[in-house]
Amino acid sequence: MSLDRLTVLIHEDELSASFDEEQLDLIYMKFTEDFINSPFEVNGKLVKIYTQKSRIKQYSKYCESFVHIISREYASSDGRIYICDRANRVHWIKTILLSHPCKDIYYYKWLDDKGVCKEHFWYFNKNFMVVLKDIGANVQIVTAFCVDPDEKLKYYERYTDYRDGNGTC
Repeated sequence: MSLDRLTVLIHEDELSASFDEEQLDLIYMKFTEDFINSPFEVNGKLVKIYTQKSRIKQYSKYCESFVHIISREYASSDGRIYICDRANRVHWIKTILLSHPCKDIYYYKWLDDKGVCKEHFWYFNKNFMVVLKDIGANVQIVTAFCVDPDEKLKYYERYTDYRDGNGTC
């Protein structure tokens, strides 16, 4: 699939901004198709997810990787906050990863605060980022998210640093 043809799964007018189990079930079905039923590789490594069920009661029927992608951790919260725009783009992840390398994806590696080198696949035109990390012979999806406008410059500088040979890993 061409990246230009990526659209949201649920039309914005119909997308619930709060937890909606029916919509989440639909999104989770697509996630399951992409990551559980049809495994794939990126750069010669199998893409893995955490398949165990979430311990967060609200999300307990969904696997941990899915919950991490559709929600955001906040320092002021004990749990995770559902982000409908992330959830509505879950089906973009596989297409973005399989399209790399291409001019529309800004790829870079970045060493996080815990010393883990992570690969970033940024679909720049739609401000959507997919993050992977090495786990031996495979890679694991860490997260995927919509890039906030106030964070865009930070990510762009990381990309250009990496591109120019000044990356952190």
